[in-house]
Amino acid sequence: MNYQLNEAKMFADITDGIAIIINSETGIYYGANTLGTAVVEQLFKGASVESVAAALKALPGCPADIEAKLADFTKALVEKELAVPGADASVEAAFTAEAVKDGWEMTVQEFSDAQELLLADPIHEVKEETGWTPDASALNLDKEDVARREAKMA
Repeated sequence: MNYQLNEAKMFADITDGIAIIINSETGIYYGANTLGTAVVEQLFKGASVESVAAALKALPGCPADIEAKLADFTKALVEKELAVPGADASVEAAFTAEAVKDGWEMTVQEFSDAQELLLADPIHEVKEETGWTPDASALNLDKEDVARREAKMA
């Protein structure tokens, strides 16, 4: 089974070894732990769950229940709508020992502390075809209002 980022609702980035996935509709963001980030990265590059499991099993100290842990993790990604089924790809997963430096648990946590800020951000108005083009009424281009704002800035 292959999964990909749910691009209809989410955008993701891996920064400082942590996967951050933001739901552009709700403003809720998600963070994965070290192994969860490594798995998300492999899945979103096109590796199948089976390939990810095989690559994890090849690491020293892999627990016997790694397939169950991986199944629970991918189930959480789907339930939170972070991932959706993807097309079959021929990408082979690969991990280094660094991926399991914090242990063999794969977690994704949900955060809503920046929800209002994320929803207020104009990135939600960005369109692939035209970029950020705000509605003219949102800009308040009334000449008197513009003059008042300019006077305050002077």
